[in-house]
Amino acid sequence: MSDEIDALLEKAAELVNAGQAAEAESIYQETLRIEPTHPGARHNLAALIARRGDPVAALQILDTLVADEPGYASAHFNRGNALHSLHKTEDAIAAYRAVVALDPDHHDAHRALGFLWLTLGNRDRSLDHFARTYDLRRGEGRTGIAARSLRTASAMKLHHDADLFRHLPSRVREGHRFETLARIYEGLAEEFSDEAVELTSSQLNKLGADYNTCIHLIDAPELMSGAVNAAANWGWIEEELSDNRQGVAWLDGLLTDRALALLQRYLAESTIWHDFSHIPGFVSSYLEDGLACPLVLQIADEVRGALPGLLADKPLTQAWAFKALKGDKPIALHADDGTFSLNFWITPDAANRNPDTGGLTVYREMPPADWELVDYNADQERIQVFVDQHGDSRVTIPYRQNRGVIFTSRLFHGTDQPDFDTGYANHRINITMLFGDASKL
Repeated sequence: MSDEIDALLEKAAELVNAGQAAEAESIYQETLRIEPTHPGARHNLAALIARRGDPVAALQILDTLVADEPGYASAHFNRGNALHSLHKTEDAIAAYRAVVALDPDHHDAHRALGFLWLTLGNRDRSLDHFARTYDLRRGEGRTGIAARSLRTASAMKLHHDADLFRHLPSRVREGHRFETLARIYEGLAEEFSDEAVELTSSQLNKLGADYNTCIHLIDAPELMSGAVNAAANWGWIEEELSDNRQGVAWLDGLLTDRALALLQRYLAESTIWHDFSHIPGFVSSYLEDGLACPLVLQIADEVRGALPGLLADKPLTQAWAFKALKGDKPIALHADDGTFSLNFWITPDAANRNPDTGGLTVYREMPPADWELVDYNADQERIQVFVDQHGDSRVTIPYRQNRGVIFTSRLFHGTDQPDFDTGYANHRINITMLFGDASKL
């Protein structure tokens, strides 16, 4: 019997890997006819059922499974996913908490808890879990989740980090640690091109164990006086987007002067720019990988509060910061996986050599409903054909420091002809926050 079960499970796994989910479901069901209580077969069947869009049926299986096998962390995790998809936030939190109680190093459960506590308005608990994901990725407790970025480098990444070290305040650079690191990074950069490649053992030893980890972090606390400019024209934003007349609107003076200055310092002096392969020529940071801080979460919360008719039922689902390492490097046309996107810029206007460009181009024509969101670099030709056919729907918003652009996430958008000056302080930085679920459009 055991050999037969093992053969069926092996066949099902092969079918899943081959993209034949329906056939794999049938194999798991056959397995359960032979052994109705088999934990692995029940778990994997529920995962496939959830994947094809039936979380209620998946939950029925997983409820029974965790009752029978309370120590099965993966079953609790997939149960949390099913509950989350059904918008049972508090129940999903309980399921994910069961996961981390069983497996304290479960990165994805901590990440899910970070976002779900935001849904309930508890930023402190959210930050606790994002801090844990960051430790699992970059800290002393790292588990290999971000291993590739810890053992690869490019010339642009190394030069960027060296520049960051040299732009730290003099009191931080005392003792010459950061000057020494800058020289090591710059020396090694001569051995690389702009393409990310695997580091040799010798290169890793030269960079040290702290390479691409959190070497230096600036505090970015909540501001009691508020972070978002309450006097900005939020009413116009809601009017423009609520009836979807354009699908895009913008305002100036998004953040208060104090919040803007603090955020600029956080992103200028914190070594949180870990991702350098997502878009060539850029470094980036995400909530679970260094960007999460009290100020960023406060900004997201206050934006939702300023747009209650638009975002009250649409929690923050992701946020990132992108920094262009070349002044003329654009982000190509793409769509976001949310309901609404907020994009804002923090680099001073003086860095922009052409004040009429450098901002955002958005095409207001919605892509077909069956157009699946894909990887950034995928389907660029298909996107270009689509926007060429709908050129009259194009809206271009020029770059301005502290200008916020809010738009329907599935609209294609990209950078408009950037032309920024050279030098560390002039790198173009945009922050994007996604609100809501793309499937709810």
